[in-house]
Amino acid sequence: MGVNENAPAQYSNSNLTLETFKEIFEKCNKDVVIESIEEAQGSGRGDNYTATLYRVHLHGYCKRNKSKWEKSVICKRLPDNIARREAYNSVQLFCNEVRFYTSIMPELVNFQRMKTAEVFKAMPQHYLAENDLLIMEDLRTKGFKMADRKAGLTLSECKFALKQIAVLHSLSLSYKFERPKQFEKLKAVVKEQIFCKDNENWYKDYYTQLTKNALAMVSDVLPKSSKYIEKLREFVESSTFFNHMIELVSKESFLSVICHGDCWTNNFLYRYDDKGEVLEMSFVDFQLIRYGSAALDVADIVFCCINKEMRDEHLESLLQIYVNEFYKTLKSLTTLPDIINTESKCLEV
Repeated sequence: MGVNENAPAQYSNSNLTLETFKEIFEKCNKDVVIESIEEAQGSGRGDNYTATLYRVHLHGYCKRNKSKWEKSVICKRLPDNIARREAYNSVQLFCNEVRFYTSIMPELVNFQRMKTAEVFKAMPQHYLAENDLLIMEDLRTKGFKMADRKAGLTLSECKFALKQIAVLHSLSLSYKFERPKQFEKLKAVVKEQIFCKDNENWYKDYYTQLTKNALAMVSDVLPKSSKYIEKLREFVESSTFFNHMIELVSKESFLSVICHGDCWTNNFLYRYDDKGEVLEMSFVDFQLIRYGSAALDVADIVFCCINKEMRDEHLESLLQIYVNEFYKTLKSLTTLPDIINTESKCLEV
């Protein structure tokens, strides 16, 4: 199922009905009969800004033996409020995520299956992705939880995030090496949603205030005469900042890949053991996917998701974890030795 940006909204002005879920799940599993649904809030206040999330519990039975059947899913929809959609550019962001689930990941995963027994699993399964509605598995039923965004990631959580983003990056890069023509088509599907010319006026006021705040915060902890304050002031100059960011994000290099684009704590879910150690993690919210340097996602994780003390102590080892996982995955997916050797030199920490 694809996305048509010009298509009328199918679900945004009406409640999700029992018939909606019957059509999706009874078609996939002929043995299931869905009898009722229950709707609940899907996220906490402040956890999501550009979409509306619902958790829906499905109740029914299996025809074969009349046994009880239940499933919990997350429904992500465009906000019903038109003003809110326009304020957050929700339609374009939503289309980007639908493209990820319907066009990009199926192609990358099918490619991976042909090369190795390992398949990228650090994302929720989706059951429907079209126009203004995403229906995905509820990872909470598997024990996944959101990390504490105020405290930031623990060392273990950060390591898992870096390993999984390394696999995603390497999968994208391997596909680019092995199937360059097909990759061009995938790349064309990815739309930069923040730093593009069309958004210059849209985000002008937002980034003007943001850069003022950044300067104020840095000035609070560094001497006014610090050369770093002056460099930051030059970088965030309002007349040039946005165009400079467009240039940095769009610049293509050997390591340009399909990135998550929004690697911060709220977009990571973790499953823990009884001692609180991480067993696995999943990325969510692919609205800001972009084609750019792999370093963009890595920088988000190590500079936005962990505190300074952890970064000062572990930065080099964390980057090495990313490099090792990236290179290991690359070797398993591409048969081009010259590229692997070149890549290993590019990735040395």
